[in-house]
Amino acid sequence: MKKTIAIIAAAGLATAANAQFNVNLGNLAVTDAGISVDLNGAGIPAASYTSFSVTADWVVGGGNPFSNEAIWAFTDAAFAPGVDDPALFTFYADPGVSPDALASGDPVSLTWNGFLSPNYSGGDSLFFNALQTFGGSDATWNNVDITLGFDSVMAPTSINLGANPSSSTSVPLNQGEITWFTFDVEGGAGGLDWSIDTFGSSNTGGSFGDDDTELALYDSAGNVIATNDDAIPGTNFLSELLSDDVGALADGTYYIAAGAFNSVFADAFDASSTSTAVGTTVLNVSFIPAPASLAMLGLGGLAAARRRR
Repeated sequence: MKKTIAIIAAAGLATAANAQFNVNLGNLAVTDAGISVDLNGAGIPAASYTSFSVTADWVVGGGNPFSNEAIWAFTDAAFAPGVDDPALFTFYADPGVSPDALASGDPVSLTWNGFLSPNYSGGDSLFFNALQTFGGSDATWNNVDITLGFDSVMAPTSINLGANPSSSTSVPLNQGEITWFTFDVEGGAGGLDWSIDTFGSSNTGGSFGDDDTELALYDSAGNVIATNDDAIPGTNFLSELLSDDVGALADGTYYIAAGAFNSVFADAFDASSTSTAVGTTVLNVSFIPAPASLAMLGLGGLAAARRRR
């Protein structure tokens, strides 16, 4: 059963669209059934919020809870695990366990910081959903403080491939290394036939054999658009992203993260690898020019574009 409570206290509320929003929810009794707080009652000003900070002073309740079982999420509706389908909700943030949490019932101050994905527009529905995941347990989250801000994540140092690239780039691969690339889509080229792959890469010493790569595509805000491990699972352990699978890309700046198995890709340009593989990463990128440019190539160019794949 959903539980929705009124905001207990609000402090430091933003009064302008260019100021961060802050609200203090006071003390929340959080159970394994979850609790949802409707933040719209705090009057969130109209703005496009990109980041969050949440703090709470966690105190043990009944049923032997641990603080590393304390999780929460921002959604566009009240959410109760086991009752509602998560696919029906927009999740603006779902950060998991706080890095300060303990595998015990000891009191602790919990902090979560991160970026919203997608960005949240003030005035839209926004709920703070808190949960203790251990069955039959409950805890008190004291002095729950929420800040929505306009922080931006710093883009990683990247190899620039230019606009609407059609190129192949080879770089050395060291253990645990992620290589970043960046490119621009212009003139609608991202709405046509494009591909990004690691075909031709060679590496050895990985945990699952040789020539095994992983690939991710990011937007300019640091959000993951798509990832790929194996181009053809079971037969080709190199990686491939295609417009047929991912869809059109709007004009703008994009980033590619390439590594060997085992790589992990998350929002806020958070990419890491624990791979022991070494060798060479090859990145192949191909964008078909927009229709306005095809006339400059002549009919032969158009026919070649059709034959590319």
